[in-house]
Amino acid sequence: MASYLSHCMSKDHPWQDTMEVSMSSLPSLRIILFSLLAPATIQAFVSELETLGQHVLLLVISPGTRKHPVSHYLQIVANAPRGLDVLVASHMQRLPEILQGLSPDLILVAGFPRKFPPALLDVPRLGCVNWHPSLLPRYRGPEPIFWQFMNGETQTGITFHRMDADIDTGPILVQRDMELDCAEDLSSYFASFLPPSLAALPDALQAIVSGNSGIPQPIEGTCYAPHVTNAERWLDWTRSAKQLRRQVCLWRNLGGARATINDQHLSIHQAQVINTLPSDRSASPGSVLRRSSAGMVVQTGQDALFLQEYSCEPN
Repeated sequence: MASYLSHCMSKDHPWQDTMEVSMSSLPSLRIILFSLLAPATIQAFVSELETLGQHVLLLVISPGTRKHPVSHYLQIVANAPRGLDVLVASHMQRLPEILQGLSPDLILVAGFPRKFPPALLDVPRLGCVNWHPSLLPRYRGPEPIFWQFMNGETQTGITFHRMDADIDTGPILVQRDMELDCAEDLSSYFASFLPPSLAALPDALQAIVSGNSGIPQPIEGTCYAPHVTNAERWLDWTRSAKQLRRQVCLWRNLGGARATINDQHLSIHQAQVINTLPSDRSASPGSVLRRSSAGMVVQTGQDALFLQEYSCEPN
């Protein structure tokens, strides 16, 4: 984990697109949207595409895989934009034959973490383009927003890129820098990515229809945002209190972060960073410095974490 965190801290990126596109300059494309984002976010993408005069033929979603199931796919179906057909795809290899008959101009992907078979990349006339909530090549992979929050990123961005045989490696069409405030939870952090993404959508469409092949991604600065597992729920007391607080915030609405103190398992839902007193600085990470009716103060690798809301769990 330490090497991953340090590798993702580089801020340099050379790609910035500054096109300005008017709605009237865009032809109407026949678009298939692949997405597993929250229903409201999918609706925002569809609405913006329609405002730009685009024809969204179909929304493709997935229940995921046995290893990485998608628990909210039925919510997407129930809340899909009125009049939009939804295809729940369990077998990616079958999609080229199914979708070919729709004659799409473009497949647009937004938060659909499944690899496309080569035949599917060849279905649309103008190719397949992916929206990714990071400044590629940083945070490639299925969970870029989670890991950016985990790492405390405040300088980030969004990318529209052409898709190739690998994940998030295709040439860049449009990128936008953005600054992020320190959000209190993952949902508010995620919400910050939507406005610049929708604002950049006309430029992405213009690049697509103009035949822009995109700029190859650099190798330097590449880092990966893997699937989140239960291991990311557990606090490592050798990390800084700031990092641990972000971890608690990530899991606050998902059953809480987990930790072990004096062989007792805890479920933690709220915590704050506090400065360690000089008398406490010799304490080892994970040591309980103080307890009171308000909570418990625990030494970390840097500063201390005040556990305000927690409960004991069976070992």
